[in-house]
Amino acid sequence: MVSEEVGFNHAMEAAGIEALESDMGEYIVQLAGEAPSHIIMPAIHKTKQAIAKLFAEEIPGVAYTEDVDALIRIGRKVLRRKFADADIGLSGVNFCVAETGTLCLVENEGNGRMCTTVPKVHIAITGIEKVVEKLEHVPPLYSLLSRSATGQAVTTYFNLISGPRQPGEKDGPEEVHLILLDNGRTQAYADEELRETLKCIRCGACMNHCPVYARIGGHAYGTTYPGPIGAIISPHMLGLDATYPLAFASTLCGACVEVCPVKIPITDILVRLRNESQAKPDSDEATLRGSGAGRTVASTAVWNVWAQVYGRSGLYKLASWFMSRGRALSPSDQGAWTRSRTPLVPAPRRLRDLLKEKDRKS
Repeated sequence: MVSEEVGFNHAMEAAGIEALESDMGEYIVQLAGEAPSHIIMPAIHKTKQAIAKLFAEEIPGVAYTEDVDALIRIGRKVLRRKFADADIGLSGVNFCVAETGTLCLVENEGNGRMCTTVPKVHIAITGIEKVVEKLEHVPPLYSLLSRSATGQAVTTYFNLISGPRQPGEKDGPEEVHLILLDNGRTQAYADEELRETLKCIRCGACMNHCPVYARIGGHAYGTTYPGPIGAIISPHMLGLDATYPLAFASTLCGACVEVCPVKIPITDILVRLRNESQAKPDSDEATLRGSGAGRTVASTAVWNVWAQVYGRSGLYKLASWFMSRGRALSPSDQGAWTRSRTPLVPAPRRLRDLLKEKDRKS
């Protein structure tokens, strides 16, 4: 996903260099000209019928088939040829060990091992937060990742790469290079509360349990990393001015916090980012790049009125009475909401009225 984060494939295409994804899910979405919708299952939004049609249209000599095993064999056949012909293999890194210089890759398909051993040059790219101090720190993290991501005790492949091919060895690359990426991560690290974001091991558990993600899908977020983790990490990479709406795309139900294997307080960070988006520029509350991006004169006035209404019981009762009686005046055009949804209209009767009626009947 880090190569997606930096737009590697697009940059290579612009330079006239072929870059082919070797993970089957990533290969499918690349062939379709799309972005991944999940960090563990990139093509989870695709049906087997859609993939069958895609392969038949995009891969020469392939007939339409909905047999899943056949589709996997087709993809493997294409990729095997590319592994042998590739000059460079690019991979991500799940954990990077400072003590030994070991690069740890977790996978189930075998593409990672092919990508890092067959081409003459292996280039690994990863975020700086993936560095751990010692090799003994890897097993508990590996166990958390595999169990939380796919429910496996161990994955099919766990690759440990500590350097290029040595004299007498029969396989492996002649060169190994490591790129450590910042891209806003040091901004998160500088803040004690936001630093928790960097604990993420990219297992995807938060997405699998998020009610918002489940209903809108990964592409709706418009960022490389979707779901709850994307909402808290993307502001550091792209700036809060470009991503602050993501902090509001949450019910704060806490399901993500419950299932997070490394206990990231996602909901607390979402609230912090909401406050940052509304902070006055150059104030003590504005600490991030793009802070205050969501603050406008109109929104400030609306929230001030909201605070007054919700802070006074009598005023709230009066306002809710007027809204329920004047529901016919609700505008049909409600901006981005009504582009794909029906307009929001207040209920004809308030909850307090319904409860009073229920009490009278009982």
